[in-house]
Amino acid sequence: MALYFTDVFSGSADWIVIDPHAQGTIVKVSQGTGYLNPKYQYQYSLAKNAGRLLGLYHYAGGGNPIAEANYFLSHIQDKLGQAVLAVDWEQYQNAAWGDTTWVRQFVDEIHRQTGIWPLIYVQESAIWQVANCVSDCGLWVAKYASMDWHSWTVPAMTVNTSPWQTYTLWQFAGDDEDRSIATVDREG
Repeated sequence: MALYFTDVFSGSADWIVIDPHAQGTIVKVSQGTGYLNPKYQYQYSLAKNAGRLLGLYHYAGGGNPIAEANYFLSHIQDKLGQAVLAVDWEQYQNAAWGDTTWVRQFVDEIHRQTGIWPLIYVQESAIWQVANCVSDCGLWVAKYASMDWHSWTVPAMTVNTSPWQTYTLWQFAGDDEDRSIATVDREG
């Protein structure tokens, strides 16, 4: 059976956190070294109490990657081992966009401190920026049929994941509710 996930941020409605179509929820924790999602603890608890598979993500601000990794970890220490970790690599509000070393440094620091390799969220057209993480990290790729795809039906389209053989998660819908499908089972 396929697993589906939503990912949420401070502007996400509660119903998205616990949408009955999804088995998991990935919550935004932080961005850069100065932003903490004010609803992070609440959203995490809501998802956990609903029996969801859990994830936590940091949105890259493009500052010092070690400092950003430390900032993220400082807010999630009590949740390590309970949730999958991820870094969100996007162009918007990211001063290091295009830097092919930033995510590598971030994930190396997370791994050095926790023994965990985070997932890497990135749009399909920018996978080349994080390709040097292929041997260590899972890929959470974003590619939409359109921004008007407001359905849990997975679109029939090809997703290029090279150099990864496949994605761990594919975010196939955005806009009102980010929706992803996984290639792993609950244990994965």
